[in-house]
Amino acid sequence: MTKSTLSRVLAGIALVATLGFTHKVSDSKTMCAGFVPENNLNIPVGLFSTGGITEKQFNDVLDRLERLYKADVERLGDKLRINRLWSDGTVNASAQRSGNTQILNMYGGLARHPATNVEGFALVACHEFGHHNGGAPKSASMWGSWATNEGGSDYFASLKCLRRFFAEDDNAAILKDLDLDPVADAACTAQWPNEQDRLICLRTSLAGQSVANLFQALRKETTAPNFGTPDKRTVTRTNDAHPETQCRLDTYFAGMLCTVSETDPVNKDDYKAGSCYAPRDSIGVRPRCWFAAK
Repeated sequence: MTKSTLSRVLAGIALVATLGFTHKVSDSKTMCAGFVPENNLNIPVGLFSTGGITEKQFNDVLDRLERLYKADVERLGDKLRINRLWSDGTVNASAQRSGNTQILNMYGGLARHPATNVEGFALVACHEFGHHNGGAPKSASMWGSWATNEGGSDYFASLKCLRRFFAEDDNAAILKDLDLDPVADAACTAQWPNEQDRLICLRTSLAGQSVANLFQALRKETTAPNFGTPDKRTVTRTNDAHPETQCRLDTYFAGMLCTVSETDPVNKDDYKAGSCYAPRDSIGVRPRCWFAAK
């Protein structure tokens, strides 16, 4: 989709913005924030014929996530439930926990947003799954500390979840004719000498750019997020809420460049487990624009 087409579609969305984001599952006991900041967009089924993903792609992504992680969740003594809310026009996604059930709320409105592609939607699903399984740092909130915080869930999505998710694809064929970001391309090549690992890294860059473009559109930001323009801010205390758009893209970038194995597990108490961290690592660490090591 060209930038001019995307701009026209986004303008059309603004005209039909009618509903605020709400958490719609009444049996919720605890809940984390939505994937994107609260917004009033609503994209009903059939509104646009261009942009976003199809209902089949929506279900294919969620089918695969459920298949790949169901056994892992059950080994923890939990159950995984994915609410497939295709007909709901809410432009968001969320996670919640009810007893021992891990719940993901995946809305059709986000899937139909013109900035969303298959890779980006898979990242969203991985992020919401990461709230339940992404380990430390946990989010301190009125609902308790069961959830990995926003930046941590972003990091888990590219560090662990998308690696397992994209491993089943013919990534060379998918990427063959695409115009890849040169900064991401060079970084993936430098970090991953194995070709399959490099291709998964590049698929993840498509996912990160997709959702970063979504954040930019929803926040009406004029500066485009870019792999070559990292956020220079340094926090003194870890930010549990949504980081800024560029900071979130930096987090996806860090996760996809960390060479710790996808099978090396994270830990709910120790943020170093299964991840890259300073001073041991210089690449792939959680960005300082949201994370402050203790």
